[in-house]
Amino acid sequence: MSTYVKPVAPTEGRLGHLTPEQTEKLQQFWVRLYDIFDGKTQFDQTAPSSFKGQARDAEEAAPAEKKSGWFGRSKAAEPVAEKVAAPAPRFTGAQLQQTFWKLTMMDHPDLILLKFIRARKWNLDDAMKMFLNALKWRIVERLDELVELSDTELDAKYPKFIEQMKLGKGYLRGADPLDRPMSVVNTRLHHKADQPAETIHRFTLYTMECGRMVLPEGAETVIVIFDLSNFGLDNMDWGFVRLFVQCFESYYPETLGVCVVHKAPFVFWGLWKLIQPLLDPVVASKFVFTRNNAELHKVIPRERLPITHYDGLDDWTYKYVPAAADEDAPMKDLVKKEELLTERHGLENKFDAATRAWIKNIDGKNSSDRDAIAKDLREQYTRLTPYVRAVNLYQRWGVAKDGKVNWTYNVKA
Repeated sequence: MSTYVKPVAPTEGRLGHLTPEQTEKLQQFWVRLYDIFDGKTQFDQTAPSSFKGQARDAEEAAPAEKKSGWFGRSKAAEPVAEKVAAPAPRFTGAQLQQTFWKLTMMDHPDLILLKFIRARKWNLDDAMKMFLNALKWRIVERLDELVELSDTELDAKYPKFIEQMKLGKGYLRGADPLDRPMSVVNTRLHHKADQPAETIHRFTLYTMECGRMVLPEGAETVIVIFDLSNFGLDNMDWGFVRLFVQCFESYYPETLGVCVVHKAPFVFWGLWKLIQPLLDPVVASKFVFTRNNAELHKVIPRERLPITHYDGLDDWTYKYVPAAADEDAPMKDLVKKEELLTERHGLENKFDAATRAWIKNIDGKNSSDRDAIAKDLREQYTRLTPYVRAVNLYQRWGVAKDGKVNWTYNVKA
């Protein structure tokens, strides 16, 4: 008998469920955004200091001062030579607009903006600052390369990148009945010293970007399962924790549906006392703790969980499928790529024109013309994808194909 309790999908403040007042706020946000894109309004063109060294330092300390070796070694840290800071990058409105359209991918542009507006409780000043910082961050982090380079190319640039996938350290598998993709993090397989910090940083962002590809139309959030089975202090990585928190709070807001901490051992709770203060209250409220598989089955139905490790009903085992020869051949077809990019930019311009017309009268009414163009953008991105994105693991599994998401479960009664 199933013990799963299906949650109610939230609709408040979401696309298709906006009140006239919320629609007016969205219109006003677009007005401000176009003023920045067009260079009419000045904005902070520099990157926030929080971007610097994020999760890069191999000797990154825990939030609390290291005193007794609780997090590893007890000897005093050696002084580190001060590095000369590189000139801070400056961003233009046109550059941020280009990044915005790359971020949009197959989504309705309003869906993207509403995530930031909701995250800042409809305060447009705060939402704009957050959104612009997210666009800058995507440029600084070079997220384009994570979707444009193949597994092999990423492995050559970031040593042991493929090893993370072969180990099954972190991957996406299945979705709950609300179509929220599930990301599994096997902490017992991670040892900070086994690979460069930059590799883990890039692999984490790579998984985040892959997660967007397996979000079906209508779904906005994901489930993250931190499997702490056999977790020990050697598996702890503060750089990863900080990146995880910052991503879901600042750069992918309103994207975390549930974070399940599964089978946390006694040693974890001391760490949790340090992690919890780092969390925004909204993000902290998404954490659920399951002591055993029976409790996990209340959060995720057994039919969607593997038999191995989770006592589920799905006869499935993780396996990394390497890249096939010439799977990225379309990316070399520059003529077709340019043709599709020209078509894409035409649709973006069409959506921009419809939006600029829509915001001339802030009346809280929806625009069916814009919605129709957004559907065209989604369909067109499906055709564009093979020419601008390298094939990833989830496409090789057959999960993400032709703009559709199809998880299959081999259920054993």
